[in-house]
Amino acid sequence: MNLLKLWESFIDEIRAFFKEKGYTEVSTPLLLERPNLDPNVEPIGAGVRLRGQERRMWLATSPEIPMKKLLARGAGDIFQITKAFRNDEWGRLHRTEFHMLEWYAVGCDYRYLIEELKQLLGRLFGFREFEVVRMEEVFLKYFGEGIPTGEDEMKDFLRRRGIDFGEDEDWETLFYRAFIEVEKSLGRGKPTFVIDFPERLCALARVRDGWAERFELFIDGVELANGWSEEANEEEVRRRLEREAKRRGFEVDEEFVRAHGQMPPCAGCSVGLDRLFMFYVRKDVIIDFL
Repeated sequence: MNLLKLWESFIDEIRAFFKEKGYTEVSTPLLLERPNLDPNVEPIGAGVRLRGQERRMWLATSPEIPMKKLLARGAGDIFQITKAFRNDEWGRLHRTEFHMLEWYAVGCDYRYLIEELKQLLGRLFGFREFEVVRMEEVFLKYFGEGIPTGEDEMKDFLRRRGIDFGEDEDWETLFYRAFIEVEKSLGRGKPTFVIDFPERLCALARVRDGWAERFELFIDGVELANGWSEEANEEEVRRRLEREAKRRGFEVDEEFVRAHGQMPPCAGCSVGLDRLFMFYVRKDVIIDFL
């Protein structure tokens, strides 16, 4: 079977999985009025002429913004298979334009999404065994000590391990300089879910007792999915987004902020489909024909 047919079969299986579970498939805009505010992702701007007026718009780095607006309007359980765009990304595991699966389960939390991902991976690959480990435990196992809480402590941590960093880098950047050393060992032998991130890495996840209800999935050292229980407090979401918007000189999408206060309790997850397909066809690099 050629790669195009394999891709078609792969996408058909994913779509069937969610439809059998009762999810509604949606299709949302790729051009957004305001960019996704993710500290680790660079959006791509696009010049657009609307009714004779020049406007600056943004290619979606994920469908999160419009999908959450649908949730706020009562869409229920939804999923989407779409394109996403991120600037300055290229390599064995990265593309500027790529395919993403994103879904939201109403009335559920991040652990429910983990169970659904286990089922999907079992359907696609036949996996039956999985590892679920807390981020703190990952550091303890790999480094022999827990996650440093302050910037100075994190810098000392990196120095002692010979990991390069910039003196002006913030805690989050420093954290990922350490974690990138760990990633290579995750998901070897069986898929690994790393759960319960430090609060500073919460993104838009709900936080309990200083830990974000968030997870990432790894197979053979490659990150494939990122999900969390959604924070529903509108003012807390605004605080987090305004911090990133100020740092980067962007505006906050107020409709997106309000959507969080109107959404039902839910959890959401995104999966990089090009990376997942790479494993599906047993390659070690993203397939360029997609």
